[in-house]
Amino acid sequence: MEIQENTVVTLSYHVRKKDEEGELVDFSGQSYPLRFLFGTGKMLPYFEEQLKGKSQNETFAFRLPADFAYGKKDESLIKSIPIEEFTEKEGYTKDTLEVGAYIRYENSEESQSGQIIDKSRKEVKVDFNHPLAGQDLFFKGNIISVRKASFEEIERQHHIEPDGIRFQ
Repeated sequence: MEIQENTVVTLSYHVRKKDEEGELVDFSGQSYPLRFLFGTGKMLPYFEEQLKGKSQNETFAFRLPADFAYGKKDESLIKSIPIEEFTEKEGYTKDTLEVGAYIRYENSEESQSGQIIDKSRKEVKVDFNHPLAGQDLFFKGNIISVRKASFEEIERQHHIEPDGIRFQ
């Protein structure tokens, strides 16, 4: 069976930055493969486009340009936040706000996750872009199986694991 809309795809893969020799950023092996309902919009559209028409046991390798992955880095999403806006009740102190740490920032207008990229005594600079924004990605892997989705899976717009556990 070929990968098409309303099929459940199971695959193993490696994702690297830039090209086949780039830094490994994610992988899913045979023991814990990626399984998803094709065509629901939950995967990157360009990723799905590259898999469409492939069958069980086929391999794939393709570059996903940043524009089709997580987009370009948006400088407006790099913000300086006064340290006083972080409170101990949220789990942050002046000592725990360190460069490189990922944080969750909430105020009355928004809630975002980001990485601290700079810190002074009065403020922290946080990059709220996706960690892979601005990066071309290289995917390589193997299609383990392709099957027709059940009526319930199509209705829920999500695959159902073989043991019946449903992930939302």
